[in-house]
Amino acid sequence: MLTLKELVNRCVNKDKSAWSEFVPRFRPVVEKSVRSRLARHNFPHTTEDLKDITQGIFLDIWEKNKLALVKDEDKITGWLVVVAQNAAIDYIRSQAKFNRQRSVCANEDGGVNDILNILPSETNLSQELAKGDLAEAVDELINALEPREKLILRLNIQHNQTHKEIAIFLNIPINTVSSILRRTMISFREDLNKKGYI
Repeated sequence: MLTLKELVNRCVNKDKSAWSEFVPRFRPVVEKSVRSRLARHNFPHTTEDLKDITQGIFLDIWEKNKLALVKDEDKITGWLVVVAQNAAIDYIRSQAKFNRQRSVCANEDGGVNDILNILPSETNLSQELAKGDLAEAVDELINALEPREKLILRLNIQHNQTHKEIAIFLNIPINTVSSILRRTMISFREDLNKKGYI
């Protein structure tokens, strides 16, 4: 069996047989680190997610020859833990961006609605737009709002807060919250219409 230094050196030199030994030896450490980081952030994941992230980590290390960056082979485990945790954080960010609210918001009664259903309209936007371009377009519209309106929209759309909860949180009348949300949704619809989403 190769020493750790020999193993790492051979992996750096793209020795596939060494890599075939390296991955099984360190997979448990990497997988455990990923699982730990996801759990710490209470991020839901499956066994397949863990496998995919772990495989992605090893693939990235191999393709970019990152083992060459490790100066002390005895610290390889600690280095892998850091790499794995960073990869888990990147995964959380990528999933959060991909699922950015999926265009849902809370209604006055506390129920959850798709934003398509609250944009006043005779027709619905396509579900594909809701999952992709529409989410980005809505995010841009929110970012262009005044600070108070932006906060109200984000509390409603991103955090599923009801009109009443927002009013209590911001210490403003519930009618003000409802009025801002209604007015903004109508404005959003007009902007989305101009941009060709509807």
